Amino acid sequence: MTGQVKHGAATVVENIPFSFDEEEFQKLTHIDLSGPYAKAVAGLLENALAATRPKALYKVCYIDNWTDDTVELEGIRFTSRVLSQNLSEVERVFPYIVTCGTELDKALSAVTDVLAQYWLDGLKEMALRTAVEHLKNHLVAEYGLKAEKLSTMNPGSGNKNVWPIGQQRQLFQLLGDVEGAVGVRLTDSFLMMPNKTVSGIFFPTEVNFVSCQLCTRENCPRRRAEYTGSVDLAGHE
Repeated sequence: MTGQVKHGAATVVENIPFSFDEEEFQKLTHIDLSGPYAKAVAGLLENALAATRPKALYKVCYIDNWTDDTVELEGIRFTSRVLSQNLSEVERVFPYIVTCGTELDKALSAVTDVLAQYWLDGLKEMALRTAVEHLKNHLVAEYGLKAEKLSTMNPGSGNKNVWPIGQQRQLFQLLGDVEGAVGVRLTDSFLMMPNKTVSGIFFPTEVNFVSCQLCTRENCPRRRAEYTGSVDLAGHE
């Protein structure tokens, strides 16, 4: 059963249900589960699925201060013109971190075969996607939000000038003891471990915003919207 646990001022969402989707797995890994690798993959998946524990951490915050290119939450300043525009009419936001879980990450670390690591990385991606959707649904139900009007921005997603990845540090600071809560740690290069982890801020909006709209990277496996090249996504000049 899904559960919530307070961790300081933040909330951990755990026991997120995960149902293995064979079709999605085959698309992610480009493998035919009825083909010659079927037996090898089945053995790996049996152990990995038993260790799959995706989790989410979030916090309810109110905007303290706002300028054309900065937003302050609980005294912590974030610098991004796009973020500022998107939050200009917003009072309450939901900073978050979602992860595939350290348990699954540890299970993969024991695998030395490169191809097997690739297969299991696909499973981690699936667990992450499930957890992100679960958190979104949780916020909608818990705080009376509308799913179709709940958008998100992620540090480092999109072109580098949209919301610099270095601001992961402020986001971790805002959420408190992230590693103690969900096992996620931030590296010196601002990457998160486990690698299938995403951070950001959920916010209500009249315009559905996706960072992909400002990203020129081609063939991105996580692309959720076409590139528009416009920073006027929140109805501002």
